[in-house]
This record gives sequence, C-alpha cells and structure tokens, in this order.
Amino acid sequence: MTMPNESLTRRSLLVGAAALPLALTACGSDEPAAPVATETPVPTQAPPTPTMEPVASPVPGYQDTGRWDGRKLTIATAGVSEFLDALTTCFFDAFAADTGCTVEHSSFDREGVESVISQVESGEIEWDVVLMPSSQVLQLSNAGVLAAIDYDVVNGDSLYPELMMQHGVGAMLYSTTMVYSVSVETPPTGWADFWDLSLYDGTRALRRTPVGTLEFALLADGVKLADLYPLDIERAFSVLESIRTATMFYEDSKQPVELVRTGQVGLASAWTVRTTLPDVASLVNPVWNGGMISADAWVTPRGSANADVAMSFINYATRAVPTANFSGMQPFGPVNKGAFELLRDDIAPSLPNSPEHLEVQFFENWSFWRDRREDLTARFEEWLLNPPEATPAS
Repeated sequence: MTMPNESLTRRSLLVGAAALPLALTACGSDEPAAPVATETPVPTQAPPTPTMEPVASPVPGYQDTGRWDGRKLTIATAGVSEFLDALTTCFFDAFAADTGCTVEHSSFDREGVESVISQVESGEIEWDVVLMPSSQVLQLSNAGVLAAIDYDVVNGDSLYPELMMQHGVGAMLYSTTMVYSVSVETPPTGWADFWDLSLYDGTRALRRTPVGTLEFALLADGVKLADLYPLDIERAFSVLESIRTATMFYEDSKQPVELVRTGQVGLASAWTVRTTLPDVASLVNPVWNGGMISADAWVTPRGSANADVAMSFINYATRAVPTANFSGMQPFGPVNKGAFELLRDDIAPSLPNSPEHLEVQFFENWSFWRDRREDLTARFEEWLLNPPEATPAS
C-alpha cells in the first residue's frame, strides 16, 4: 500500500483507541513516507555514517586458498542493494578467495522460513547457509529443520554468548532505541521520558509488536536491565495503556525517523540503522540507554550436502576481519568483539555494541519469546484494536 500524501497530525494521534485501526491501516506500508511540508526549513543534511575500506589482514586459519577447491556453497539472504553488496564483498567473495570455494547467492523475500522447512521436508535442499533474524532460528529449531552448529569448527571464544545458539550463530547486530529530533533543547535520557507525555510534544510512535515494546514499558516503569526477563506481562500492558491514545503504532521501519524528523511525533522507537541514512543523519539522534540489541544469524538447513563447508563459512563470517569489514560498510554491530580493534575511531560510536553503548542496553531474549511470541502478539493486537473499557469514576 502506498503511503498517503497527507501528514499525520497531532489530532489523529490523540483521537483515541477507537480510531487506531484507521491510523494503522494507513501506516502499514513498506513504501517510504511521503515528504511532509513544514514551516521551518530543513537543516543541511549530513552524510551517513562514515565507511571505510576493507581491512586486508588475513583471516586466521584461512590461508589455504585451495582448501575448498571444487566445492560450491549456496547462501540465501533477503539482502538487496548496498546491504547485499557489503555481504558479497565482506563474506561471500572473501571466503571464496581465501578457500577456493564457489559461493552463489540466492535471494528470498518473506518466504525464508517456509522455504527452509519445505526444502528439508522434501529432501531437496537448495540452500547451504541462510541469513535470517535470530527470532526465526528458534522457530526453525523447534521444527527440527536446522543442523546443529559445530562449535568445534565455529570458534566462539570472541563471540557474544547471547549469539551462540544451538542451531544458529549471530551474524550482525542492530538496536531498537528511542529517537528524538536534534532540535530539542534537552535530549531525553531513557524510556521514562518517553512515557512522560508532558515532554516532547506528548506524541509517540512505537512498533506494532509486543517484542521490545513490552520491554520498553517495563524499563519506563523502573525495571532494571538485569531484571527484565522473564517479563512481567500484566505490568507491561498496564504501563503501555497509559500512553495508548498518544501513540501511533507503525509497521514500516522507515516511518519512525520520518515521523520524528518532520515533527509529527515527539519521540519514537526505531532501528538505529535507520538513523544513519543521509536524509536523517543530522536530524535525529538515538538514545542508547535502554536500547534492545537484536541480531540476524547464520544457519544451515538440516541435511545440506555441504554442511562441512557451511560450518567453515559460518566460522569465517564471524571472525574479526570479515565482521569489521562489514561494520565498516554498513551500520550493523560486529558479532566478534575483536572487530573493534580494526574499526576506525569515527565508526565505532555509531554501532550498537560499541563498549559505551553495550553496557546500557539489553539483548533481545529469543528464548523467552520463542514460546510466547504467538500468544502475546495475539494479545497485543486484541489490546490495540479493542481497548478495555474505562472504569467509571466513583
């Protein structure tokens, strides 16, 4: 669906839960938001996050350029454009050059999970490695269609333990944080400011999902990062209810920074990778405090004839040099801690897991959500579209 041309007004945000379905329908597109006319001129826009030339250092253990000569690996991702270019340069082509393996890329859109299941069940496995959100790894693990990661091959010594799953390994990191306009006099410092509707125009935007949204509500209510999980679901919904009528719930990841940039909402939750784009890089800032770190992961379908090469690739793709090179081209955090020693000083501050950001954020708990996502999503939608009746005043 194409985004409507008219801007989202303060009135439409505050009309109450009864009108939310209309607002949600209008905002459910993956198309870029239409430009919004403003009375104040847009400041000169800064370039996106700095990039750097790939590090040419050899990857330890991969100096034999004939190691996988004559073997072929098919890697499936949903990557496009510059993101796919970075994957190709830093991982696919580099692995091929260092091992002699022929690497082919296969694209998919939204059908990645279903394709892995159907390939394994039919025995006709086309993909050897797949890049997917970590939340989907546990779903496929439960379905029994993924090969176990061989940690005798994949060295986890320099990886974050949260990313070392039985059937997948983290590939790259991104954060969901609060974002605000650089024009504000006093920047917000945490989710308590987001929930204080007396601040920042009193209008908000949150992603239409319970994942992250419930965590942010609890942080706003004073829960410590270390005490987040297991989530207090009743408390989270109660806190979320307090800002319902002031909040737009979006589906398109391009929207929140646009809404903040154009002044349609005062604060929003957003992926930090969106704050580095050229059209918004100088106009909005993230608040790292209380951010949620998520990851995409490398997996191998069970029964792949090239599982040995696949494990070798996953190990390669999680080493310091390739991950540093990718983070130097795209604003995703490296999964190998040693990568920060290779990154330029002007790049690290934009990455979600730079040391100063990592200590004030939390990792999305995929194990918690594995068995609860479906039920809590249904409850979230019910809450969103059919709000509870107000208690009559005594």
